[in-house]
Amino acid sequence: MTQIRKPVASDKQPILDFCTNTFSWGDYIHEVYDSWINEGDLVLLEKNNEPVAMCHGVIYPEEKMLWIEGIRVRQDFRRNGFAELLVSHLEKNAYDLGIIQANMLIESENIPSLNLAAKIGYQTKSQWNYFAVESKKNSSATIFDSLVYDELNQVKLQFVESWRWIPLTKSNFERLNSEEKILCIKNNEKVQSLGIITESKSFENTIILTVLFGISDDVKKFIQYAQNLSVGKDYSKVRILTQQDNIPIVSMQKKFPFYLVEKIL
Repeated sequence: MTQIRKPVASDKQPILDFCTNTFSWGDYIHEVYDSWINEGDLVLLEKNNEPVAMCHGVIYPEEKMLWIEGIRVRQDFRRNGFAELLVSHLEKNAYDLGIIQANMLIESENIPSLNLAAKIGYQTKSQWNYFAVESKKNSSATIFDSLVYDELNQVKLQFVESWRWIPLTKSNFERLNSEEKILCIKNNEKVQSLGIITESKSFENTIILTVLFGISDDVKKFIQYAQNLSVGKDYSKVRILTQQDNIPIVSMQKKFPFYLVEKIL
């Protein structure tokens, strides 16, 4: 017998046991599990009184978006449609609350997840590249230009927060701007380069820099600012997400690209 339910305290270790070697480098579920529990949106699929699959969904009411992440199925229970059942469960709950679209991020080499997403109606919207840089102090300092939302000319942009791709709505922009997390460089009073800094709520010691667009010299200033900020907060990790292919830091290690996929509910 199978059922989908919320996890209880005793489910944690059995779930983490099948979330250890998901990728060639391991997995991250152990880092975020407690924060996902606190958010209250983690669901698991139980078979014969054992948790054998899990998935996390986050609803963004203003954006009318469901973000889906952390789909995991115990190896000996794969190919039974359990991942599809969990995603469908989250989609239905979100739709009943007025949510109109669902999104998820999938690594380009994760072929099974890409196939699953396509099977259940998700389409690729964009490709993003991931870079990691060290946390270090830079001597250079940049004073960024002020920016108001209307200067973006209603271009649909997204920023990364806690590894979720969130629409840059006016309210999100104003919140980030008030927190001095908008990095803007202008040329002749027009926006030339734009970046957004966030601190991950799920992953500890991590600064995330979203490079929305920009020329090489400006992007370098964004990265140096993120590195300085990371040192100031005693963080060890700086992560960069961008749709641009070339980033002007020689010491960076380029990771696999990711695909942002979307489904209209």
